[in-house]
Order: sequence, then C-alpha cells, then structure tokens
Amino acid sequence: MSKRDVFEYALVRVVPRVERGELFNAGVVVYCRAKSFVAARTHLDEAKLAVLDPGADVAGVRAALYAVEG
Repeated sequence: MSKRDVFEYALVRVVPRVERGELFNAGVVVYCRAKSFVAARTHLDEAKLAVLDPGADVAGVRAALYAVEG
C-alpha cells in the first residue's frame, strides 16, 4: 500500500461590500506539510466585481490577490 499525503486547501474570496453579505471565490491556496508544498492561484472576475460593487477599487483588489500568490 502506498503512502498517501494529505493536501489541504483554503478558498480566497472577494467580499466587495460586507454589509450586503455577497462574496465570490477568487482563488485557492493548497498546502501539504509532508511534501513541504504550498501554492496559491487567483483570478479576479472583474465583471462579477463590477456587478456586485460598481465603485470597487479593482486595482486594490487585484493587488491583494497578487499578494496572496506571493
């Protein structure tokens, strides 16, 4: 029987306006302690962000997502 390593993940979500309770997934972080592995990938759906909050700071959200990948 082969050894199975446990991979865990966390979703990265954008919450344009907290008071409305709306959010959407914008990425994932994957982690495996046994393999010393961690990776993150993000993608901003600008159209969805614009629908939920037309005045959102797109550049700011994009910078925050970029920081998660770093």
